[in-house]
Amino acid sequence: MSDVEPLPKDVLYVETRQDGAGPVIIVVGESDVTGVEVFWAHVTEAVEARPVSITVEARGLTFVDSSGLMALARARDAATDAGATFRVSEPSPALRRVVELCGLEELLSVE
Repeated sequence: MSDVEPLPKDVLYVETRQDGAGPVIIVVGESDVTGVEVFWAHVTEAVEARPVSITVEARGLTFVDSSGLMALARARDAATDAGATFRVSEPSPALRRVVELCGLEELLSVE
């Protein structure tokens, strides 16, 4: 038996990769109050670099609560304030559902 415990399914994995126009923040897992801090750290670092654009790749999100949705809206606002375009790439069905339920479809529109 291994001493390594599997990661809980409710963990949010966040990684930033560089694209030609700017950073791509990849999110996988559950975006809730437990993952907002790590997501926001990636957003802050991306915004501080003053890129042309910031993209959040969201196809791997399996769950999004109000905290995760608010973090995404704050990321959009921070990018806009920094003069960067913001977009959500490949929103998962879970993200699309909560965005539609909350009437925030503009969050997924390309600027």
